[in-house]
Amino acid sequence: MGLQVNASAMHSLMKRVEVLANNISNNQTVGFKRMDLDFADQIVKYSRKPTPYENPVGKFTGQGVKITGTEIEHKQGSFKITENSLDFAINGPGFFKLLDPITGENLYTRNGSFKFDEQGRLVTSSGYLLDPPIQLQPSQIFSHISEDGRVWVREPGTANLTNLGQLTLSTFVNPAGLYATGNSTYKATSSSGAEIQGQPKQNGIGSIISGALETSNVSLVKEMVDLINTQKAYDTNHKVIIAEDKMASLGDILGRR
Repeated sequence: MGLQVNASAMHSLMKRVEVLANNISNNQTVGFKRMDLDFADQIVKYSRKPTPYENPVGKFTGQGVKITGTEIEHKQGSFKITENSLDFAINGPGFFKLLDPITGENLYTRNGSFKFDEQGRLVTSSGYLLDPPIQLQPSQIFSHISEDGRVWVREPGTANLTNLGQLTLSTFVNPAGLYATGNSTYKATSSSGAEIQGQPKQNGIGSIISGALETSNVSLVKEMVDLINTQKAYDTNHKVIIAEDKMASLGDILGRR
């Protein structure tokens, strides 16, 4: 039984090493959010059920540890100034709402690196459309997006600005419940709750910073400390398994005498 308990710990710790390694590898990924694992003890096994007259209550042993889920930390990362007019960071709560043109599904991201496609639509590098769409007419030249999400353009040969439309952001009651889909994008779930869409700088929604991107919220120092502690815990459980195996072998030898 002891071998199984420590084996469950080693398996869980190996999975955490994989998660920490993924965090470290995405340290420079725009909009990436740190992940970690949640652990819980296994169901207790009773060798004798408790009775109303028994104190302590019954006889039982632990069954080791198990992974109960992966937690995504949606803490805001720092900002990197790019001076690219199509790079946008969100200062505060909120996600850019995207539309997958192939599946028709909505995705959400903090990665504000956009460009215009051949039809003048604002899209991500993966081809996801901003939703609601922002689309330039052939005669229009993009200027900037203000802090409150208003999109400004101008006509060739003039300095006059025209309001093309309004960029909106989406928030969730429980962002930790979003489902990660890769490329720093997420899907809404029953756990996250339905999106709450609104204008930047209103009702607690963050503001838009043009010419900047939000970097990963991964701290390399923290990840390295967690990685070292996890490796030490793994080594300790491995040593316990070796000790238990030696004790079992010694018990067999003594039992044959």
